Amino acid sequence: MNTINNFVEEIAKLKPCSTFMSIHGYRNEHSEVADYSIVFNMSYTNALKRSIETLNTMSLSNDLERQARDELISSYTKSLANPIKVEEREPHYEYFVNEEGEPIKGIKVHSLTNTLHLYGLQVHKRVLMPGSYPVVNSRPLTIAKKKLSSLTSVGRFRQFRLTTSNVDKVCVEKLELLPPS
Repeated sequence: MNTINNFVEEIAKLKPCSTFMSIHGYRNEHSEVADYSIVFNMSYTNALKRSIETLNTMSLSNDLERQARDELISSYTKSLANPIKVEEREPHYEYFVNEEGEPIKGIKVHSLTNTLHLYGLQVHKRVLMPGSYPVVNSRPLTIAKKKLSSLTSVGRFRQFRLTTSNVDKVCVEKLELLPPS
């Protein structure tokens, strides 16, 4: 039986910097099944900084895109101005440290549901089975923000809730981990 503690013990043995991780056969709440490659154990603060730089260098063609960029930059800058909030440890989650006592970025367990959450920067996604998504009617400014955000590091951050019923396996640094039960 693979418990959450066994899973986290293996993750804690990884090098204490960003590393690539593959999540195979992840099924989301909309019944989509996909394989993901993510950068795990990376700094969200650095992602915010890179996202601001990316947005500042974009050449945009209309006022709506410029307004969307300005609002995203403002939002990311406000997040950076409060570093405690950016790397905040939420009270309903258990966080982990590696063998050197450093916090492991990108992994937490919800204490009420005992669900393991992994998060990181999505590098690649391969859809194996399309899901059924609801139709959303967004305002033009919201659509423009989503489009620009998707081109930034912050816009590619993803969170995965891992259970035995919604993921086949997780691979990282030549380790193949089964989801915790």
